Amino acid sequence: MVRKYASTRGIPAGALDAYRMRGFDCLCGNTRMAARALTSLYDAYLAPAGITSSQLAVLWCVIGGEPLAMGEIARFLVMDKTTVSRNVAALAGAGLVETRPGEDARVRQLASTAKGRRTFRAAMPLWESAQAHVTRQLGSTRFLDAVVRTRRLARALGTPRSGAT
Repeated sequence: MVRKYASTRGIPAGALDAYRMRGFDCLCGNTRMAARALTSLYDAYLAPAGITSSQLAVLWCVIGGEPLAMGEIARFLVMDKTTVSRNVAALAGAGLVETRPGEDARVRQLASTAKGRRTFRAAMPLWESAQAHVTRQLGSTRFLDAVVRTRRLARALGTPRSGAT
């Protein structure tokens, strides 16, 4: 059924028809749908370790480069600082990371705790199971291609920009 939009809303009838199904052509929309599906799957696999996929990404980053400033984590993970802060707060609340003052008093450094490292070790086989599940669904070639392409996409577009160019 084609819906006609009333011109009383300021949109002439038929003006949106050309765009009605174009949302499925949107790289951002499709990538977000895929990210939600993957997040749900990985979170289910990681649940026994008591950590979400977003928290694991931040913990992994901390363990890989500790001590690490929150801004460095945000840049590396292409994540806004608010999301990093929210994940760090959850990790700190669970005793998985701790904050330390940096050389500059305005910068907090993050380091893993012994509990954080144990949680990370417990999460790794669960993460590997999630990876294997997705690999089985896609096939190994498509899986590896998706990993490489999404990493390249994140690195190419990951710098925040103001406005369209």
